[in-house]
Amino acid sequence: MTKCGMCKKYIPRGDIAKCAKCAKCSSPYHPYCIKEGEGVIPATWTCPACSKDKAVEAAPSAPVHPAGLAPSVAAAPPAPPASPAPPATSAPPSIPATPSPRRGAPELLELPEPVAADHRLNSTANDTTEEFKVELGLEIRLFREALTAVKEEIRLFRSEVMELKSSFIASDQRLTELGSRVDILEKRVTDGTGSRLEAVIAELRQDLNDKDQELLDNDVEITNLPEENGENPTHIVLSVAVKLGVQVQESDIVSAERVGPRNRWHQAPSGESGAGAGAWEGRPRPLAVRLTRRALKDQLIAAALVRRGATSADLGQSSAPRPFYVNERLT
Repeated sequence: MTKCGMCKKYIPRGDIAKCAKCAKCSSPYHPYCIKEGEGVIPATWTCPACSKDKAVEAAPSAPVHPAGLAPSVAAAPPAPPASPAPPATSAPPSIPATPSPRRGAPELLELPEPVAADHRLNSTANDTTEEFKVELGLEIRLFREALTAVKEEIRLFRSEVMELKSSFIASDQRLTELGSRVDILEKRVTDGTGSRLEAVIAELRQDLNDKDQELLDNDVEITNLPEENGENPTHIVLSVAVKLGVQVQESDIVSAERVGPRNRWHQAPSGESGAGAGAWEGRPRPLAVRLTRRALKDQLIAAALVRRGATSADLGQSSAPRPFYVNERLT
């Protein structure tokens, strides 16, 4: 775009025809930059810079004659200039009116149509420029705000990513610790920890068996004693001890009970085969007795050997008398 030679502002392309041009350097000038108010600008107008150079080049002693005129004509007093015709409204501003040449007068230069200063056009351009500046500033401000919001979002996103990273690291450490613990446990199993546990279990079982054997040292077994419903095993043991001549107190008996299942037994009717009411026929179950002292057990066994053939008579049973036997309990 072309700039004005005076104010150095850009001239729109449509306003160049309304501007004045220097006859020498062809530089455009706003009409309101050349002179105040509205006026007619001749076609021979030169800009201040060219006018200054022209005044320096002209010598004071040598008269300056117009081009194409004789010295006699140039010496004649100049005729008064004709008043310029007003601009035609119908004719375009770019086509100047051409006056008819007078007879015998020199040919005059054609002057362009005077251009009036258009302050309204300049103010409109300035307003448009200002509006553009305001809109551009607003857009830049909005862009900066959006950029600030994006920066804040990126900062929050980075903080969340760091938190996730730290949690992943902690989870990885825990998994590593669990893996190491599992490896240690597997190594213990492969190194024989299971066999050691099995050995401990076997040792405990052996201890229990030994304890049971120690307890069996105080047990005696009375066999072939008739079994009746509602019998009292402790009372029967005390009666047997009295019959064998051994003093046994009820406090010396830890337990007394029939052991084993009843095999091929049936209850005999009252008065049949000499059996009393409630007696059972067949082989009776043994009576297991646990005493508090081993010496007492030995006395019972020795007395039973001395009185071999003792029967269940006088024991308070309703069944027929049978011989009974007192032995050590082996199981």
